[in-house]
Parts: sequence; C-alpha cells; structure tokens
Amino acid sequence: MLRQRRIVVSLFTLVAVLAASSSVFAQRDRIEQRTRPTGQIGSWSNQRASRSVQHARNYSRDIYRYSRDAKSMEPAVAKSQSEELGRNITKAQQELVTVQKEVGSDPAAVSALKSINEHLAAAVKHHKMLHEECCKDSVDGSICMNCCNTIILELDKAQAEHDALMRSMEMKEKPSN
Repeated sequence: MLRQRRIVVSLFTLVAVLAASSSVFAQRDRIEQRTRPTGQIGSWSNQRASRSVQHARNYSRDIYRYSRDAKSMEPAVAKSQSEELGRNITKAQQELVTVQKEVGSDPAAVSALKSINEHLAAAVKHHKMLHEECCKDSVDGSICMNCCNTIILELDKAQAEHDALMRSMEMKEKPSN
C-alpha cells in the first residue's frame, strides 16, 4: 500500500513538473515573438513610435479640454503641458528615424514613413504656435483650442498611417501555408 502511494505521488509530481515546464516554454515562445529582430512587426522602435504619437495626442487633447473648460488658463500649466506635447512629438520623430533604418529600402514602408513624417512635421508647426501662446502671460484659450485641434488631426493621420504600415509589415511576415 505504501509503495503504491509513492508511485501515485511520484506520477502526480512528474505530471506537475511537465505541466510547469511546458508553460515556461510557451511563455518563452511568446517573449521571442515580441522581441523579434529589428525591422519586423512588433520591433521596439515601432512600438515606441506608436506610443509617443499616442502620448502626444493625449497631451494635445488634454490641453484642448483645459483651454475649453477653464475660466482662465494658468500660464505655467499650459506651458508645462505644451512642453510635454512637444517632447512626445519629437520623440516620435526620433523613433521613426530608427524605424526607417530598420525597414531599409522597402518602397511601401518608405512611402508610409514619409507620409507619417509629413503629418508629424505639420503637428510640430502647429505645436510651435501653441507653445508660443502658452508662454504668454495671458494665454488665449481659443488659440490653444484651434492649435490643439489641428495637432490632434495630424497625429490621428500619423497614427493611422503607422497602423497601416504595421499591418502591411505583418502581412508580409505571415508565412504562407
């Protein structure tokens, strides 16, 4: 009876160890998929570029709401938020330079990145006007709202182009069966 118990316990232990190890291998496979070599969908530069555009969009939307809802805009707050907005747009542009190196000379990717950069350049232009307004002693909320509205539209276009680029890269990578 004791011997049978030991065998049963040993079998349960073996099954538990095998189940745990297969889970570890499955996790490792998922990690390897996320950390593919550069130039492929899911590369860190692509993710960082997308995240920076999203953060910039969030700051622009927040400034828009602040300028719309506040009775008067606090210049220090407006300036600080505008600086963060600009920092995120610049960061997105820097990440796209890295993405450009990763995709190489793929004509579709180069064309998409050019379009994304044009939208980011337009956002930078309007951010400059926004930041000039936010640095004044008396911030005009309507000017801020107009600038932010245009920035949001340009960032939305850049994000849509980036998403389309990622989908096309993903389709190119998908192995044919």
